[in-house]
Amino acid sequence: MARFHGMQYLLILGLVIVISSCALPSTTTLPTLQQASPTFIPPTLSTPPTIEPTIAPSPPPADTPTATPVSTNLYLPAGFATMPMGGGRIVYYDLLSQQIGELTTPGLLSGTFQQIHIAGPISNSPDSILPPLVYYVFDNGGELWLNNNNDLSLIKPAANLYSIEGVHGKPFIAYSQVIYQDIGLQSLVYMGDLQSLADANPILDSTNSQSYAVKPLAITTENDLATGVWYTTVPYGIGGDIIYEPNRTLNYLNLADNQIKTYLGLKYGLTGLSDDQTWVAYNQSGQISPLTIMHNFDFSATITYPLLDGYDRGAGNAVFSPDNQYVAWKEAGGSLMDQPPSFREAIRVATLDGNVITDITDIALLPASGLTEIDWVVPLGWLDDQTLALEVRGSIWDNVSILSIKFDGSNPTFLASGAFVGFLYP
Repeated sequence: MARFHGMQYLLILGLVIVISSCALPSTTTLPTLQQASPTFIPPTLSTPPTIEPTIAPSPPPADTPTATPVSTNLYLPAGFATMPMGGGRIVYYDLLSQQIGELTTPGLLSGTFQQIHIAGPISNSPDSILPPLVYYVFDNGGELWLNNNNDLSLIKPAANLYSIEGVHGKPFIAYSQVIYQDIGLQSLVYMGDLQSLADANPILDSTNSQSYAVKPLAITTENDLATGVWYTTVPYGIGGDIIYEPNRTLNYLNLADNQIKTYLGLKYGLTGLSDDQTWVAYNQSGQISPLTIMHNFDFSATITYPLLDGYDRGAGNAVFSPDNQYVAWKEAGGSLMDQPPSFREAIRVATLDGNVITDITDIALLPASGLTEIDWVVPLGWLDDQTLALEVRGSIWDNVSILSIKFDGSNPTFLASGAFVGFLYP
């Protein structure tokens, strides 16, 4: 789950929309692109999430996606990529923070939010070709571009692209576009590989009267074929003193039968999904609530980590270790708008059986950051089973560093300057 900042989100998305948190996003799947979205009654707080009948009847999906998870060893990254201040290029590093190359990205702005994907593997060979990069620019009304070993090519026009997601070290990509319609906000989700993406048709069409946008989260694969897409819904166009991206719901689109299963309803705020898609982290929507995790969507065996004293902005940005032994997340207190600022943050790490191992304050990261102050910190993911990667920013948003730290809070280490783009995978 990528970094989120309310003011940046407002600048990118533009129009501020007043939304209601009580209406369930309605969803329809293709090929019935013109089919009107039905109206649903949202579940009450006393009922568990339910499957919403969004398309024509067909055999019901399994309780969990049928794709066999890839071995967790394949989720261990081999490096990472950053965008230096000013944008226009992406720099690739190995796990020792040695630069291994860079790709130019004309038109890519440093404020671009969730609109880049590293679309291929990297090898350890000194002569290896850098993984290709798919990215979005706002030029000419919005375009999707490919940089393949610094060979630039236009993939397709893509106005109002909202979010890009892909598969670790693979060319599979899903992205969503949003369109304002008289009846609400329409989201179109496309999916393909580097060869088919230019001509791909939408796999999902959702129009929501309360302006929830569809955001792809992950793609399931089996035998090198895409089998499904996880996605959430996000109130579109909001801004202000926002700490965590306000994800609402967790859904799975099975590409074999075009059926959609809703695993978390609107009363839940999704904060993290494990690499193998078996663990989920969430909190209560619209509330200052702690982090809760569960395995295989078993609501009878959830684990909740109480909030730190004085951290009154709740919990979010959860990332699971590749071996599913640890979860790291952010808790915050105070306000970004106060003068003088009262905002404070801590990164917490715990085992998945409920034992909190360490609490790392933003102040404790200052010596390793290379910054004069830290105004923002977020967990990015795991470099290995015991090493967490963090992004920290100063009062000037483009002053940003990537750090690593051990699961127990020891050995904070500076890795590179620049905004985090993604991990490199073999």
